[in-house]
Amino acid sequence: MNWKTLATVAAVSLGALPAAAETFDLKVATFVTGQHGMSKWIDQWAADLTEQSEGRLQFEILHGAQMGPPPAYYDLARNGQADIVWHLHGATPGRFELTEISNMPFLFCSAEQATLVLNDERLRSEYLDAEHRGVKVLALFMHPPGQINSNDGPILTLEDMAGKGLRPASSAVAKFIAAMGGTPVGLPPTEMAEALQKGTIQGALIDYGGAGLAFGLGPHLTDVTEVYSYTSSFMLGMNPDSFDGLPDDLQAMIDDSLQGVSAEIGQVWDGLDAIGKKVLTDAGVTIHTLDDDQRAALVEVGNGVTEDYVAELEAAGKPGEAVLTLMREIANEVGPVGPGCQT
Repeated sequence: MNWKTLATVAAVSLGALPAAAETFDLKVATFVTGQHGMSKWIDQWAADLTEQSEGRLQFEILHGAQMGPPPAYYDLARNGQADIVWHLHGATPGRFELTEISNMPFLFCSAEQATLVLNDERLRSEYLDAEHRGVKVLALFMHPPGQINSNDGPILTLEDMAGKGLRPASSAVAKFIAAMGGTPVGLPPTEMAEALQKGTIQGALIDYGGAGLAFGLGPHLTDVTEVYSYTSSFMLGMNPDSFDGLPDDLQAMIDDSLQGVSAEIGQVWDGLDAIGKKVLTDAGVTIHTLDDDQRAALVEVGNGVTEDYVAELEAAGKPGEAVLTLMREIANEVGPVGPGCQT
């Protein structure tokens, strides 16, 4: 066999080999520890996509605020420093005014119910997705209703709030703290433990999972008033150019992976509630509940905060009333699902 024949055979043989599949590397950034339940959900979601895509989708996941403090995460996705982020709306006050209506007091009774409401297509397509300019919304979700956490003795009446500096989870919760007679003190969630230890704040409004697990507040708290008073909203979002740069089948795979997961995500968050509560009680924190009169007074204050906030939006020409009404209608359709709704 001459050299020309050998060259021809080699060329044919090489041409017969299948081309290596192109891979697409996506950087995912979160602001809490990888041990958090939602971080683990994101890990599994990414692993499932890698398997389903036969390795064409690869994920580098950076947990624990490695890419900056919580307020930075939305812009990390918007400017392409990260491909996918988990963002807390309350970390960027005033940027998502309609979405933050969901953070108002006493709207939802569980993370599952709240997440089902927030991801309803009517709400997202008409109002919420449009607020997330420059980012493709993959999913919205919420944590279980939060409690009043204190390192300065129990808060059992509205009068007990006087002079207390408490860290709010969002601008909505800041309004609630002020209406209760306390002083909202804004700071990143990652700084809560240090601020409690130093006495910069005397407490925080946060859910059990956040207090006990995500931010390790147990050693710095004395009491929790169990009021299930508000929820915080979050976004899993993607840089649009990162998404558009994927082949059509991988785009569809990502979109499909997030269809119908609201109940699942809500259940992950609700499952953290009992775990976080036990972590706090094991640390010596005392749990309190309000009597019926004080509970009614608190709900009245919360409803007033919601009405005032919606009125401010309406005065600015924004459809606050329509969004609140739709959220309540969808919540009624969803019903009282989740463990917090049974209490």
